[in-house]
Amino acid sequence: MKGPRVIRYLSECVILSKAIRVAVLLSCAGLLVGLPLFSQVNKGRILGTVTDQSGGVIAGAMVTVTNSQTNVERTLTADEAGVYTAPSLDPGTYTVRATAPGFQTYVRQNIALGVGVDARVDVQLTPGQVTQTVEVKEAVPMIDTTSAVVSGTLDTLTIVNMPLNGRNFQSLLQLRPGVVASPGGGSDTMASNGLQPQANNYFYEGLDGNDPFSGQSITNTTLPLR
Repeated sequence: MKGPRVIRYLSECVILSKAIRVAVLLSCAGLLVGLPLFSQVNKGRILGTVTDQSGGVIAGAMVTVTNSQTNVERTLTADEAGVYTAPSLDPGTYTVRATAPGFQTYVRQNIALGVGVDARVDVQLTPGQVTQTVEVKEAVPMIDTTSAVVSGTLDTLTIVNMPLNGRNFQSLLQLRPGVVASPGGGSDTMASNGLQPQANNYFYEGLDGNDPFSGQSITNTTLPLR
C-alpha cells in the first residue's frame, strides 16, 4: 500500500507545483499589462493630426516635440492618417514643430502640459519652402476633448505661497473640483467626486503609495494617531 500512496503524493506535488507556476506566470503577466498604466499616471501626452489647407492629411510629416525647459526632443512621423502621438511626456511647456516636403515649417510654442493631460495640437501646413516658418501663437484649448479623465496641476508658486497646516501636501487636494475633506464628518480622509475614501489611490513618481484600508497615502498621512 505504501507504493500507491507515494505515487499519489508525488502526483499531487507535481500538480501543486504546476499550479504555482501558472499563478506566478499570471501574476507576472498582470504586472506587465499594468506597467503602461502606471507609467502614464504622472505623465502627459501631445497628439494631433497633420493636414494641408484643404483638410487632406499629410502622411509621413516629421513632427518634433520639444520640452522648453529641458530642450529634450522627441521626433515622430505622422502615420497614414496624418496622426502623430507623443506619449509619456513630463509635465511642462512644449513646442511642436512640423515639416513636410513642399510645405512651410510649422511651429507652435508655449503648449502647457499637465499631469494626466492630453494636449491636442492639430497642425495645418501651408505650401511653400521648408526654410519658411509659420509660427502659431494661439493657445491650446483648455477643454480636453480626447479624454474623459478629470485632472489638474498645482504649480510650484501656488504650493510655496499656500498656508498649509503642517505642510501636508494632501491639504492641497481640496483645491481641486470635486474633492471633499472628512466626508460625512468622519475621520480625516479625502473623497473625490462622490467616491468612498477607500477608492483613493496615491502615486509618487509612478509608484503606488496607497493604504488600501484607509484610502490614505502612506506618506505624510493625515490619519489620527491612536
